[in-house]
Amino acid sequence: MKNPEIMTCDMPISPHDEHGAFSPGKIYLNLYIRNISSNILGFLTILVLLFFTPLTLFQFREFYFISEEGWLFLLFIFPLILIIIALLQYYFQCPVCAFIEARRKGLQCDRFSDEQIKRRVLNLPLILAIVNLTVYLIAPILIIIAAWSFDLFGMDIRSARLLFMRTVMIGLLTACLSFFIVESYCRRVLVPMVFPTGGLTEVKGAVKINVLRRIRLFFLAGTLTPMVILVFTIGFVARDVVENPEIPNQPTVDIFLFAMVLSIIFTIIGFRLNALVGRSIVTPLESMLKVVKKVKKGDFTQQIRIVSNDEIGVLAEAGNNMIKGLAERERVRESFGRYLTPAIRDKILSGKIPLDGERKIATMLFADLRDFSRYVEEHSPEEVILGMREYFTAMEETIRQNNGLVLQYVGDEIEAVFGVPLETEDHADKAIQAALEMKHRLSDLNRKRQAVGKTPFQNGIGICSGVVLAGNTGSKNHPSYGLIGETVNKASRIQELTKDLNCGILVCSDTLDMTRSGYTLKEKGAHYIKGHINPVTVYEII
Repeated sequence: MKNPEIMTCDMPISPHDEHGAFSPGKIYLNLYIRNISSNILGFLTILVLLFFTPLTLFQFREFYFISEEGWLFLLFIFPLILIIIALLQYYFQCPVCAFIEARRKGLQCDRFSDEQIKRRVLNLPLILAIVNLTVYLIAPILIIIAAWSFDLFGMDIRSARLLFMRTVMIGLLTACLSFFIVESYCRRVLVPMVFPTGGLTEVKGAVKINVLRRIRLFFLAGTLTPMVILVFTIGFVARDVVENPEIPNQPTVDIFLFAMVLSIIFTIIGFRLNALVGRSIVTPLESMLKVVKKVKKGDFTQQIRIVSNDEIGVLAEAGNNMIKGLAERERVRESFGRYLTPAIRDKILSGKIPLDGERKIATMLFADLRDFSRYVEEHSPEEVILGMREYFTAMEETIRQNNGLVLQYVGDEIEAVFGVPLETEDHADKAIQAALEMKHRLSDLNRKRQAVGKTPFQNGIGICSGVVLAGNTGSKNHPSYGLIGETVNKASRIQELTKDLNCGILVCSDTLDMTRSGYTLKEKGAHYIKGHINPVTVYEII
């Protein structure tokens, strides 16, 4: 038996998985390409900014882009950083790789639990983003230490501060870029593989980054970080100009002040716009979630408030239409429940009952009113209908309370079954108990009818157990759940014997053989019934 705590890999691999875009090798490669390319972009951005930074960092330009030592330094440091990032990435995506490899072989992944793999797939984009940011925090420190230790291009404290600040800012951009690129790939490829039936929100330990935080990350990476880089760069340049007596100070200082004021103003405006945009997206989503929670509890009167005509508005419209559909389905379900017990209703609606036919052992019950034709002749149609409704209601309630199903009403006759479609081992006892209770209910009903001067009813009940064929016996356009077979015919004929033998309840020997409880019986002998060669032994339930 497989350990439930271990991620199983029983799902067969399709040819598309083995040779297509989702093969293990291509998944590994795509993850590395997406993360490493983000770092290459960040590194190139630093070099470009270093090249175009005036004055203070002119020696950087000479060292990196002109001298042979600079090129050797770049060719050594940058590949080393990428190798470190690749090794860290391999370590952190190890559970994912183990799952993919086991899935490819059709084996059980026993190195990591199901929960570990799911958690790592969801957290992988954030983990790689943190790894990248950490590298951009440590790398400038190592470069500064190396520059001071080996006297490379005479870096002073001020230049080191600018290099560190700029590298960290670019690291933020790279980390954000890596996060969204890797997350997009995980959502498209890995999540469907690990979560084929959903359940992402139920994974413990998975970091949840809501929509508002994502918007703030976009603002930080795309607006705030470049603005901070600009202000700091101009500030360093302005300081060089102030310290150089040969260059006019005032224009440079004015440019710095203008850039700083402009950055502050647009930062404030950006934060405000960020909040407004976030609210315009998050508020409707939160409203939808509140409605969904209430609908989940069965409140189908809720409606999502639609406040826009964009994709969120379209989603809200679709949500309202879905709620209407669920409400209609619930009404059908409740209406269906009026004819069946809730357990039988839910089993039929869930598709667990093969309506095309199945052989089952069940107990059939037929109940028929005595002298019904004369009753119809002596009373008005309205009184007949009302009287039949009272009778059928009382009988049907009793049958339902004993896990039975009324299949149909034919004139004054009731056809019911016990044991299908809701399987019960004691269906024979349930049928006999229902018959006894039906007699008691009929006595109570007759007392009420006689009290108001109405004619009392008298019925006969026949019960037989055996094999039946249960399924859809109706037409294609008008399906009807019904039962056919020898047991059905025998139960109907036994009910007819109650008239000849003047009995209230008759059961066959087959039913008694299946009972688990004791009953007061009176044998009525063996009788030939229509459609059967051999006589049938029946017993009266007293």
